[in-house]
Amino acid sequence: MTWVGLRHKGVEILFPEEWNAVVDALDILYNYVSNLELNAVTKQDLLSLDSDIVPDQDNIRDLGDPNRAWKDVYAHYGYFNDNLFVQGKQVLKDGDPVQVYRFIEEAKTDIDSIYKYVRQPVDLQTQRLIVGTTPVPLSDVDLTVKRIHIKVPSWALYLTYIGNSTKQDFILEPGEKETLEIENPRNVYVRSLGNVEIFVAFEV
Repeated sequence: MTWVGLRHKGVEILFPEEWNAVVDALDILYNYVSNLELNAVTKQDLLSLDSDIVPDQDNIRDLGDPNRAWKDVYAHYGYFNDNLFVQGKQVLKDGDPVQVYRFIEEAKTDIDSIYKYVRQPVDLQTQRLIVGTTPVPLSDVDLTVKRIHIKVPSWALYLTYIGNSTKQDFILEPGEKETLEIENPRNVYVRSLGNVEIFVAFEV
């Protein structure tokens, strides 16, 4: 029996009330399909939204997939309640326990590597520089140098960006070093996504 009370028939007579039930059922089905088409979400609808996108349940739905990730994500703010990973490495949040003594030996190795990396300078001036989100020059005063050596400690939690006063696009990852053939370190600006202490050496 169908949901409107009709049964399959053989050669029996079709009574008027049965035929009327068929017509009513077809009308109901037509209206249902029409409403689905009117309310259906098309690809064009998803190109621009004028409302928030909120999942139906907390901490259940995913955006993207490990094998099919979004290429770029643009946003002003990001709030992560649990963990955040960049290039497979976990980013430490404010309040996470960080044991500084674990990095002391690595820091010494990073400083020594600058001296080994420099190619017999006449004189070498070294310094540590705290880099944050605001671009800062490598030197507060004008200097004339032969080369500039920059080393990001391997234990740094953020990327470092190098450039001029208006744009910093060259990226140094934790543990990387770079030599610049620039005469005045005051013209070189650095920034990071968070506070990072870098090592800088000037060949003079």
